[in-house]
Amino acid sequence: MVRVEDRSVSPAETASNDPQSLADLRWLGLTWDEGPGASGSAGPYRQSERTEVYRAHLETLVAGGKARERDGALDFNVPPGTTVIHDLVLGDVSIDHSTISHFALRSSSGAFSRAFLSAVDDAAMRIDLVLQEEHLEDALRQIVLARALGYEPPRFAHVGPLLGPDHHALAHRPGAPTIGALRRAGFLPAAVIEHLALLGWSPPDGRERFSLAELTAAFSLARVHGSPAVFDEARLRAFNARALRALPPEDYRALIAERMQRAGLLETPVPPAAERWIDTFLDAFGDEVHTLGEALAEIAALRAEAVTLPALELERLRNRQVLFFLDAVAQYVDDQPELRGLPLAHDVPAIAEEFGIAKDDAFAALRMALTGAHDGPPLTLLFPLLGHERIMIRIGAISSHILHGRGLEPIKYGPGGVPFETIQPVRPAREATGHDPNGS
Repeated sequence: MVRVEDRSVSPAETASNDPQSLADLRWLGLTWDEGPGASGSAGPYRQSERTEVYRAHLETLVAGGKARERDGALDFNVPPGTTVIHDLVLGDVSIDHSTISHFALRSSSGAFSRAFLSAVDDAAMRIDLVLQEEHLEDALRQIVLARALGYEPPRFAHVGPLLGPDHHALAHRPGAPTIGALRRAGFLPAAVIEHLALLGWSPPDGRERFSLAELTAAFSLARVHGSPAVFDEARLRAFNARALRALPPEDYRALIAERMQRAGLLETPVPPAAERWIDTFLDAFGDEVHTLGEALAEIAALRAEAVTLPALELERLRNRQVLFFLDAVAQYVDDQPELRGLPLAHDVPAIAEEFGIAKDDAFAALRMALTGAHDGPPLTLLFPLLGHERIMIRIGAISSHILHGRGLEPIKYGPGGVPFETIQPVRPAREATGHDPNGS
């Protein structure tokens, strides 16, 4: 069963569509046989549509002398005594009624209190177990209200609060992660379920991977603990990377394509050439990205015409031989009918040798010019991802920036006065020794 606690929304403001919370539940794979959009005899299931039910229960309490009006609000008269809550996680907890004193059932503005709404709805909808965060006073309010209305209160199980990385409670904190936010960030339902399930509960076999059906079969309150649990986004990202890698290739490709379409980076339907491009992207980045959002950011960076180089890295390229080498690589790319499968391990060093550039320096300079970074996927995958035009544009932009910026005069010192050198040409082995090392 699902009910929607939209008590702050008037019936006139209630949208005809399911609220976001229901869409999030469906995205996680959770369904219900009673509630909004399903059959059931205890409806309506939105609190905003149950006003008459609540008014009738208020009248019962007032008629029985268990509620009274004060300063425009309707307060519940808490009876004296002590209640023992037989908590299924914390054990028996005894609470004196004086801890909650008199509390409002309906405010002066006409809004019903959460405790009152929960007590009425739990009884009407035959709820026999309430699992919630560590709010024992709220449980006591619901218990005394249920008994005042002649209902048997449900059982309670209280878990510790959910904390952020700073070990402060996430509840009601601005910017706290929601299911919808995780979905938009590109997390998969399987990873979210695994991570959330392990917050405050431990499986009997200690595993971290399970389907929703396996979780349902393994879950028991006996393994739920009452201590706080930390929402660890780094752990969730690791779970999600694992879930992405476990996808069939065609499913992973479809998810990437959908993200690209929503971002306006891909047309509909997806052409075969784009499918091949996505497959190449997954070969290059599929094992590195943790979320679909990260994948889209990498794709957007690949689609950009220019890259930004750190100032010191740009200085390392400020050398005539390096510029000649990059220009020769651009000409080499322009001459290739197909960028997939090029023998770059041979061809790039061969081009670099013409200008006296060492192999490692050549690859470092080319990668920096194309991506603005030292690390990344193999150039054999990066070339077809960037394509002819983008490679030419990026190399041209770097060359133009150097030539029309400060020119080819290098700096002599880096940050902190440390001596600095650009990539330096090396003398060919034949020239240095006076003979061909290959014996020719």
